[in-house]
Amino acid sequence: MDSNESHPNKRRCVKERVRVRVTRACDNCKKKKLRCSGTQPCSLCQRSELVCEYTAGYTRGKVPPIPNGSDSSPASQHVEHPAGQAIDSSTPPEPPNVRNDALLQTDKPVNLPSSGNSPEPHQTDMEGHYVGPASGVSFLIRVQKRLHENISFPRTSPIFSFGDAPLPKYDPSFLVIPSKDDAKALLERYFDFAFPTHRFLHQPQAEGWLDDFYRDPGEAQSPRPGAMAIRALLLMIFAHAKQCLPESESSLGSCVNSAVYFAASEHHLAAETGPVRLTSVQARLAQCFYLLGHSRINHCWSLFGTTARLAIAIGLHRGRRRELTAGGDFVEQECRKRVFWCMYSLDNYLSAALGRPRIFHDDEIDQELPAIANDIQITPSGIAPAMSSAQSIMLAPVYHAKLSRIISGILRDLYGIRRATLQSHLTAAAKHGADMAKWRSELSAFVDMPSVDMLMLTYQRQYTVLNLAFYHAQILLYRPFILKDSKNWASSVSDGINQLQESVNHNIEHCLRAAMKITGILRDLCESGRMYKTFWFTHYYAFSAIVVIYVHFIQFSSQAFSVGEISARLQAGEQAQQYLAACGSRSSFAQRYAMVLEELRTEAHKCMQQKLSNSHRITNNVNIETGPQSLDGPREQTSYNASAFPQPAFIGIPASAGDVSADHTSLGLSQVQTEPQVWIGDLMQDSSPTTYIPNLTSWGDLDSLALTGLGELGYLFSSDNLQGFEN
Repeated sequence: MDSNESHPNKRRCVKERVRVRVTRACDNCKKKKLRCSGTQPCSLCQRSELVCEYTAGYTRGKVPPIPNGSDSSPASQHVEHPAGQAIDSSTPPEPPNVRNDALLQTDKPVNLPSSGNSPEPHQTDMEGHYVGPASGVSFLIRVQKRLHENISFPRTSPIFSFGDAPLPKYDPSFLVIPSKDDAKALLERYFDFAFPTHRFLHQPQAEGWLDDFYRDPGEAQSPRPGAMAIRALLLMIFAHAKQCLPESESSLGSCVNSAVYFAASEHHLAAETGPVRLTSVQARLAQCFYLLGHSRINHCWSLFGTTARLAIAIGLHRGRRRELTAGGDFVEQECRKRVFWCMYSLDNYLSAALGRPRIFHDDEIDQELPAIANDIQITPSGIAPAMSSAQSIMLAPVYHAKLSRIISGILRDLYGIRRATLQSHLTAAAKHGADMAKWRSELSAFVDMPSVDMLMLTYQRQYTVLNLAFYHAQILLYRPFILKDSKNWASSVSDGINQLQESVNHNIEHCLRAAMKITGILRDLCESGRMYKTFWFTHYYAFSAIVVIYVHFIQFSSQAFSVGEISARLQAGEQAQQYLAACGSRSSFAQRYAMVLEELRTEAHKCMQQKLSNSHRITNNVNIETGPQSLDGPREQTSYNASAFPQPAFIGIPASAGDVSADHTSLGLSQVQTEPQVWIGDLMQDSSPTTYIPNLTSWGDLDSLALTGLGELGYLFSSDNLQGFEN
């Protein structure tokens, strides 16, 4: 008789034990999602020498008594864990590895998926967190491994840019500058299109620099103080303008790639000497935006840290006296304000996207907002009055800075490391929601225009960017409520629960409406040919919106929703995902976003199919018990039609073999021509356990995972694990 057959006989010889089901876990075990003995202190807290407390709310009825951990009664010695296994605390202590193996045993044999099909660990305690098929971390690990399998992360990359998309290498000593006419055209394109709401340069001043540069481009031996930074800044203007040229003007400066200008700019800044100047900060800030457009957020984050500290060193975060000293330059003062508030805005977005602390803090800033005046009005001697009643080109940048201050408060109140109560989240949402409503009402004449096609190009870009930024700010404000578990809203006193739930649902609806607005703007940009691969902010906004749509459906899939509402939202999310996937190269942010979104989309369709199966099962039971006549009543309204839901089939993306209706295509996007993304199809072939998305750790983990390649889960992989994913 082999060991497998002898095992049950041995179990029959064991004395039958008294089993007590543990219905309440201590705070430490509940936080880490570990099995608890239910005693005080529990076995885990005893081993770890932690304070064992039971202070978390209990909503399953009458609060059960907590046995003393030192009680020697049989009930306390034999405790049943959730899988039904009894643990005998009276047996001699076992080695740690034996004890951990015992936690994974069950009374019945378990057929685990093969390691090749299930890359995430089944049940593992890593850094005190539960990792398994019912954990949100397992979903992140699965996506993270997909990123490493499909995107190259060479070890030769510097630590400051590991996980970034590659940037071509060029020798800056062989730079061929464009003709002066081409250079002027590139400069005009930059100010008309490149940064509609992040205008940190003064156009007449930049034009003067350009004239000086072409007057003596070979000024080599002893350039003027600050000349290196000015040259680097002009080269970055060329680099940004090159990557956002329309097809009709693509021949401008065609002899040089934008990456060549970036490399030459780096070369000039490396040779810079002397004190820190404003142009030094401006050139590096332009480089940060360029790196974001080329999916190099780790490189950008490192460079931005240096740039921000240079800005602090010259006091850009501090306001200056209104009484100007003799020889004061109004152009420099306004540029100081513009540069700081652009950096302040970028700091907030990097913090939100990466889930990392910000550099600038509101209680240490007293810099004024820039003047709402066109560049032509601002001269070294003063600011001239406007010559017409037309809207100033600086109105949108100033209001984007005001919106950034609201976003700063949202990140502080809702995304801090200290866990806040639901009531405090609702209070913060009400406060910042009112601020955003006021912000939009002040700008409604512009951002709520029915059509902007007749406006000049800069105003069109400002209109789009401000609306995207506003709706994304709403998503940041309201999306934490989607992950709120309604079972935890209740406390020992149930008064006000309905009001809390109504407030949470109201905030979730705000978030979903904002997400749908962003997907609509993305669709308009792509269908009109106004979407560029370097629009990092737009890609990030779209990703955040699609994630909200998918996660909301997964989180609330057990609730009753209108079929039309579900269909419209999922279709909008899938359509936006497809547009986003066509916006970049293999290792770009857009393609990484598509990989993360495909995992979420698959989870959403699994939930949808499960809901349909449950609905059909209920309907069949009704037919058996009451006959088909009962379906003519109100019950018929709760049945679902599978054809009413969008099916998991993408153009160029093979459907999963596990989807029962994969032969249908419901997107209706035959007019969308995208390149086949064969590598995305591999995501659909995974047979690992379905992830319980409501236990997702945080929104920041998803954003960071897609952007950095490693996310904040790098500690889960050793260097040996990552070695297999390199090319």
